[in-house]
Amino acid sequence: MCGIAGFFNPSGITPDTNILGAMALAIAHRGPDHQGLHQDERCALASRRLAIIDLQGGNQPLVHEPSGMILVFNGEIYNYQPLRVELASLGHHFRTRSDSEVLLAAYVQWGEKCLDRLAGMFAFAIWNPGARRLFLARDRMGKKPLFYAALPDGTLVFASEIKAILHYPGVPRAVNVLAMDRLLDYGFNLAPDTFLEGIRQVPPASFLVHDAKGLRVAPYWDIPLDTPPAELSEDDAAEGLRHHLLEAVRARLVADVPVASYLSGGIDSSSVTGLYAHLSNAPVHTLSITFEDAGYDERHFARMVSGAFGTTHHEFLCSIEEREVANLVWHLETPLVTLLNLPLYLLSRQIRDMGFKVVLSGDGADEILGGYDYFKLLKLMDFIGRSETPARANLLRRVFPALSSPQQALMHYSALKGFPAAHPALPYRFQAFQMKGQLLSDGFIERLLPRLGERDGELPTVPGSRSLLDQALYLESRMRLPNLTLPLADTMSMANSVELRSPFMDHRLVEYVFSLPGRFKMRGLNEKHLLKKGFRTFLPPAICRRRKQPLAPPGKWFVRMFRGLIGESLSPIAVRDKGYFRPEFIEHMLREFDSDSTMDYSGVLIVAFFVHLFDDLFLCPKTRRGC
Repeated sequence: MCGIAGFFNPSGITPDTNILGAMALAIAHRGPDHQGLHQDERCALASRRLAIIDLQGGNQPLVHEPSGMILVFNGEIYNYQPLRVELASLGHHFRTRSDSEVLLAAYVQWGEKCLDRLAGMFAFAIWNPGARRLFLARDRMGKKPLFYAALPDGTLVFASEIKAILHYPGVPRAVNVLAMDRLLDYGFNLAPDTFLEGIRQVPPASFLVHDAKGLRVAPYWDIPLDTPPAELSEDDAAEGLRHHLLEAVRARLVADVPVASYLSGGIDSSSVTGLYAHLSNAPVHTLSITFEDAGYDERHFARMVSGAFGTTHHEFLCSIEEREVANLVWHLETPLVTLLNLPLYLLSRQIRDMGFKVVLSGDGADEILGGYDYFKLLKLMDFIGRSETPARANLLRRVFPALSSPQQALMHYSALKGFPAAHPALPYRFQAFQMKGQLLSDGFIERLLPRLGERDGELPTVPGSRSLLDQALYLESRMRLPNLTLPLADTMSMANSVELRSPFMDHRLVEYVFSLPGRFKMRGLNEKHLLKKGFRTFLPPAICRRRKQPLAPPGKWFVRMFRGLIGESLSPIAVRDKGYFRPEFIEHMLREFDSDSTMDYSGVLIVAFFVHLFDDLFLCPKTRRGC
C-alpha cells in the first residue's frame, strides 16, 4: 500500500526535483515506511510506501531492467502469487516477493490487457521511456484513488491525492460549482469531476494513456447487468454468496504484517469477522467505536459477535479534539453532507495505535445487497404507484415511523410523488436536499445556472431489462460506492497510515451478486435478505434479525461540541466573503439551533461548515493548513 505521484510531458519536464519531493511529502501519511523518486527528461515518479508484503524487497519506483519500464503502484494485487507462477512459465524472472514486481511483469507481458487478469485494489502508473508513454490505471470498483490535471502546456500531473497535485506550479485553484450542486442533490459529487476545476479522476475500471498522440481515457470493465439473472434456488444463491465472501476474506489475509478487523455488530462486519476467525489459527483482534447516544451505540451486538468467535475485542468512545476536525476534510479532499468521516477517521487512528497496518471491514455490502432505506422506499413508491390506495400508502410508515396515521402516510406519498425523477431507479430520487434554494447565495446560483446543462447525461446508462431494484443497485454501485463509500474508507484509513481491505468489494463477488435476481437481495422490505440467509446458521441469530444501524454520530452532538468553531467558520463576514451561502439563512439556522428548536438544522450546518473548511484548506493556500 502506497501513495503515488508524478508528472509527464512528451516534450520534456522541468529539471527542478524539488517539485517531485514536495508532491511526495504531501502524501507521506499514505506511506511512512519509504520514499522513492525517479526523474528523467520527460517523466517524474514518486512513491510513498506502507510496507505490507515483502517488507524488505518491495520498495518503489520499480524498474523492469530488460524493458526499462518503471512502476509506481498503490494497492494490493490479491492474486499475484498465481500470476507470478504463470509469468515465470513465460520466461519472467523475479528478484523480490512483492506483488509490485508481478504487476510490472504482467504489464510488460500483456500490456493494458493485464488489467483483465488482476484481482485487487490498485492505482498505478507505468512509464515506458522507449515509447515515451505513460500508462495509468485504476481498479474495477474504485477502491484506490487516482487524480490528474492536464495542463495547457501538455504536462500531465497525477497523484493519489489532490493535495499533491496542487504542489505542481500552475495547477488552478477554483471550485467546481457543479460538484456543489451534485453534493446537495446526491450527497456526493460524481467522478471524473472533483470539487476543483481542472483536476479530474481516472474513473474506476478505467485506464489513461498519455503519449505524443495526446491523452485518452478508456474503460476496461463494467458490472454485468445486461444478462438475464441466473436461474438457481435461493438456498443455492445464499450458499454461493457465503462461498464468494469466504474466498474474498481469505485473499485479503495475505500480508507480512498482522491483520485486524473492524466490528460494528452489524451483519456486514460480523460476517467478515466471523469468516476471518474461521480461517485464523489465532484469536482475531477486533475494534469497535462506541457512542454516548444510546440510539447510535452498537457495543452490545459487537460484544455478542466477539464472544461467538472468540476475538480479542477492543472498544473506544467516539471523541475528537477541535484541532483534529480539519483532518476530516483535509484528507477526504471534498465536503460531505454527513459525519461518516468522523468514526472512520477515529477507527483508523485507534487501530494504528494498537500496532496494526491492515484491517478488514464490511464496506460495500449495503450498496450491492440493498441495505439502505432508500431501496425500500424506491420499491414502496413503485408498488403504491400501481394502485394508489390509502392501504398501500400506509406502508410508508414502515420506512418513516414518524408518520402517525394512514392519512399522513397518504399525504407524504403525494409529496414524494411530485419529486423530479432523473431516472426511475435512482435510489436518491426521493431524498432531494429540500433547502438548496434557501441555502445557496444569489451569486453562487448565478455562477451555477449557465452550467447546469453540463449535468445532462451525468447518470450512468442502466440496462433496462432487469428489475427496478437491480437497476437501483447498479446505479448505487456506479455512483455512491466510488464517490462516497470507498473514498471515505480509503482516505480516512490512509490518513493514519492504515490499509483497509473490503472483502465485499472483490469484483468476483460483485459480479456474482449482480448475476442473481433482485428478489433474493431484498425480500419484501427485508434488507440484505440473501446475506442474512447465507449467514443465519453462522452468526448469532440476533445479528441477522436486527435492522441496519447508521455508523455516523448524531449531527446535533457534533454541532453542539464544536459550536464555537462552526460559528466562527460561518460568521456573517465569512459567509459573505466566500459567497456560497445566504448569510441570513445561516444566521437563522444558528439561532434556531441555539434555541433548541424542534426543526433540526444540524445537518445543513455541517454541510456549510465542511464547504467553508474545504475552501480554507484547498482554495486559500496562505492559510495555516492549506496546501
